[in-house]
Amino acid sequence: MSSTGGPEDAAKFGLHQTAVQKPRPKNGLSAAAWAAVYVGVAAATLPDVLPVMVGILTDKLGFGVVRAGYIASVQHVGIVLGTLICAALVQRWSWQALIRVGAAVLIGTNVLTMLVSSFLPIATMRLVSGLGEGVVSAICYAAMGQSGQPARALAFYLAGQGLVGAVGMGVIPTIVERAGWPWFFVLVSILAVPAFWLAPSIETLRVKPPSGVTASARTLPWLSWYALLGILVFFVGMSAVWTFTERMGRAKGIELTHLSVALSASALANVAGCLLVGLFAHRLKIASGLMIGLAMILAGLLTLAASSSWPAYLAAVSIFFFAWGFYYPFQFKLLAQVDVGGKLTVLTPFVTGGGFILGPAIGGLLLSAGGTALVSGFGTACVIASSAAALHLNFRSART
Repeated sequence: MSSTGGPEDAAKFGLHQTAVQKPRPKNGLSAAAWAAVYVGVAAATLPDVLPVMVGILTDKLGFGVVRAGYIASVQHVGIVLGTLICAALVQRWSWQALIRVGAAVLIGTNVLTMLVSSFLPIATMRLVSGLGEGVVSAICYAAMGQSGQPARALAFYLAGQGLVGAVGMGVIPTIVERAGWPWFFVLVSILAVPAFWLAPSIETLRVKPPSGVTASARTLPWLSWYALLGILVFFVGMSAVWTFTERMGRAKGIELTHLSVALSASALANVAGCLLVGLFAHRLKIASGLMIGLAMILAGLLTLAASSSWPAYLAAVSIFFFAWGFYYPFQFKLLAQVDVGGKLTVLTPFVTGGGFILGPAIGGLLLSAGGTALVSGFGTACVIASSAAALHLNFRSART
């Protein structure tokens, strides 16, 4: 009898047969993993170009800045709630069903948004659309975690988000100006349509682990929650700094033109950090990737706090954003390593969203109380705490 096992063994232990029939490639991402990356990016298209939507609501529909901001916030609330809904349903529904329902909700509410023009209906549509986005994003995170190369998959996903945001915010405003504001929602919907056909491929990444047979399986929930907590702390600290990088530059007396150049360069640096992991650095061990990323983040934060000239500020924000794109895929890889089956990985968008909710609020308070040094210090403390937890978890999981 073969020692590798076959479909009968897979059925005995509750594994999906497709995972046995379609082994994942060792030297590259599988087609299913690329499908998860694409669908995840497509689901996040509107949040990536959110400033364009805010501009449409303000200028084309006359809502004003305050009400446009409310709608943008409602969109993110929907995404967070959609992640929780997905976590509640994922054990009873297939991944492909959740992706198709989520994509249908996303596209349907975009179409309905084109047919209304008053505040409450549009806010309602954006809330429901966020629910669909949250469901699809949660499944794609779980699929990337089960892809065999989670750091690489997430790196390409993050790079794709950055590129879509850059291209979308450069091109869509011109299209809207010439063809009308409803075309914004047409364009972001078209990108999501392939999700209906790609969903079965993404389903093949779903693997149910053997239940209750090893020590690592028994400690899995604790390890997975520990990993998620580390991601939350990381995003709180990083977003507290990121949100106010422009304000910090102004406080240093850097003029607007140079600030714009620096912030644009930092966005490109973030994409570069993600691509470095996706193309080459995914071969690093988790501990090595975390340590290298931590060193770069600390260098960026220290330079940001100490900088007094535009070149130093440019270097600081670029290093900071590059390191963010480099570090996070290894943190996600660690989560995927301990969360066998991806049961809690679906909560990743909820955790990162929570970080983006808490971080800016804390950062604003600290900036007003103590300036750049205090915000940078808080970010440094969060990153060090998160990295210490991640390295401890990596050591702990290696022993179980």
